[in-house]
Amino acid sequence: MPSRREQLLDAAIGVLGNQGSRALTHRAVDAAAAMPFGSTANYYKTREALISAVVERFAERDRAGWETVAAFVRPSNSDELAAALTAYVQRALGPDRAVTVARYGLFLEATLRPDLQETLAGSARELRRWAVRWLEAIGTADPAEDCEAIFDYIDGLILHRLAFTAAAPDGDDGLATAVRRTIRMLCSAG
Repeated sequence: MPSRREQLLDAAIGVLGNQGSRALTHRAVDAAAAMPFGSTANYYKTREALISAVVERFAERDRAGWETVAAFVRPSNSDELAAALTAYVQRALGPDRAVTVARYGLFLEATLRPDLQETLAGSARELRRWAVRWLEAIGTADPAEDCEAIFDYIDGLILHRLAFTAAAPDGDDGLATAVRRTIRMLCSAG
């Protein structure tokens, strides 16, 4: 059972992902969490403090999600890796769409608040360590560099699919092809 703090921060992530950064107020978080007015302000006196806590919570949730994935997903070739990453992208654009939008909102917030950058970067480094192990297992030439390239590509792909849904008429088939092509290109260089 999530603590009251976690409930508030999860609600804040929902507000950010469903309504945008302008809507992220103490009152909106209270309403989304179905808690009495003033609950969020009791924990986080300012909007800046709330956003800092949201970044921390987001990083916690991201790590927990990837720990689960890393426990079960162990690709042994480029096709399996492409399938795993395609499933990740589909989930990010589908059931986890609001969390994904919140993620990019936090990235933008971090461009204006350097104090948030290390938390987000630290979380990303942890996630990429798991992916480097996958790339080592399938034998890419430079797993660390390849990981950076893959995740930068995946981030861009997700962002474009979120922002330009109508410009992606190829749907899941085109998505799978794009991911598979990138993975194969890197693996063939190995």
